[in-house]
Amino acid sequence: MSRMPGAVWRPVVNAHKNGVLEHRGLVLHVQDGNHSPYGYFNNPAKQVSSDFWVSTTGRIEQYVETGVDYAFAQHLGNPYYASVETEGHPDIALTAAQVEGVAHIYAWGNSTFGWPLHVVDSTTQPGLTWHGVGGDAWGGHPHCPGDKRKAQRGRIISRATEILALETDGEPSIDLGRLITLTRSNLGAAQGHPAYPDGARLVEGALHAEGLLDNISTDGDFECLTITAYAAWQRRLGYEGAEADGVPDHLSLAKLGRRHGFTVTA
Repeated sequence: MSRMPGAVWRPVVNAHKNGVLEHRGLVLHVQDGNHSPYGYFNNPAKQVSSDFWVSTTGRIEQYVETGVDYAFAQHLGNPYYASVETEGHPDIALTAAQVEGVAHIYAWGNSTFGWPLHVVDSTTQPGLTWHGVGGDAWGGHPHCPGDKRKAQRGRIISRATEILALETDGEPSIDLGRLITLTRSNLGAAQGHPAYPDGARLVEGALHAEGLLDNISTDGDFECLTITAYAAWQRRLGYEGAEADGVPDHLSLAKLGRRHGFTVTA
């Protein structure tokens, strides 16, 4: 089975079992709508689905066993490329959280299937391509995912490369002092917002994987939703009352890190 860690697994009936022939890469799509397409993809009368969906807040849903079964996303391209649907419309660019989400999917695909870290405009070359390039053979959707989203593929590949570099360098580390300062600044206990994007992203990704956080920020802030999610993590560990304040401490953060591949420095 090929399920991506951190993605919400929601299997659908619209899939071709054991149909994948090659692992060429990923096709970028646009939903041209909002909210999870799960119900639509799980309706056998529609005969439509994708491997993944990324919401505007960065939530990742996975619908098929990627690399083994194929989704009904780009017709003749289905046995060769995986697919990612993105919430929104063709005339609107991907949000920063969506770029981050697609990048994590692509980094996982690179590690799992060898998807090359290239942007391509092709139906045969391996890499990150787009739906409309396939013409009628891929369903006849020339405006999918739209020019703005097509242009963001370079950033997606760059970010995927950064993610993979962190993985190959060993376990990343979070500076607890910097994270506490960042968190307290967002609680109003300090002035300014001292950005710490790498630390914030690691914690947010872990909380997302734990099912405690949907909205993943990419701007280096430990935002209010993240603080609330971290407080829920503390309560899960048995913290009570004022102890579960959403401000990371060494014990709770180290336990989160052991589950999600990072270490903590004082």
